[in-house]
Amino acid sequence: MERKPLPLLAPAIAAVLAIGPALAGAAGPAAGARDPSIAWQAIPGGQFRSAVRFEEATATLPVASFQLMARPVTNAQFAAFLQRQPQWRRDRVPAVFSSPGYLGHWATPEEPGARLDPDAPVVHVNWYAADAFCREQGARLPDFIEWEYAAAADATRADARGDRQWRLRQVNDGTPNAPDAAPDAAPNVYGVHGLHGAYWEWTGDFSSLLGQGDRRGQDDGDALQFCGGSALAFNDAADYGVVKRFVLLSALQPGATLGNLGFRCARSQP
Repeated sequence: MERKPLPLLAPAIAAVLAIGPALAGAAGPAAGARDPSIAWQAIPGGQFRSAVRFEEATATLPVASFQLMARPVTNAQFAAFLQRQPQWRRDRVPAVFSSPGYLGHWATPEEPGARLDPDAPVVHVNWYAADAFCREQGARLPDFIEWEYAAAADATRADARGDRQWRLRQVNDGTPNAPDAAPDAAPNVYGVHGLHGAYWEWTGDFSSLLGQGDRRGQDDGDALQFCGGSALAFNDAADYGVVKRFVLLSALQPGATLGNLGFRCARSQP
């Protein structure tokens, strides 16, 4: 995929990049810190008509082949990350990157505790921490169009969005009735689980949401965003859940944390 230049970064995000080696754990992979429990799935590239990217009149964009985590990052995986990178604990992270809800539901600053399922997706993690986790893995948060491209697939089709009944199953807007919400639900055709479950996910790029400007008061049409469980098309009642999600997403800041907001990482193919 031909990537457009990144827009001007917000000051706090620019600070992440400036002190990345010390805070974001950029040295982790070189020290053998990559998590062996992470499973990666190859996503073959192709042409894709995005529901939310309208840079061109056709909105059909090339997506390069990439890899995506088969499942979202779990509580156990994030706890292991904090052992390796303790500067991201809620009691140690610098104020500029912290937020009131950051891992606030964990029993301690370094452990989720017995009350939480270690294999459940980690939530209440802001964009900064999600980005740091992925960078430690020699990876990154997926671009929005990559996430949308993977989420368009069902168990047998690379793009199931033409199936209105399949899309209607997303109207639940992330409740446990979503097609792949159950832990034992079948993966999509790429071997990826949970893109339409109850947990939503951060993305790494700054793409426009409903044509509005970003949070810095600049009308450049760019805003940090995360993907809801349904990046489909906006053309009939089956898309209600999608529209509702994108309206909500447009209000988020990179320091936001939610009880249903997690993440997974991506890697570019050589």
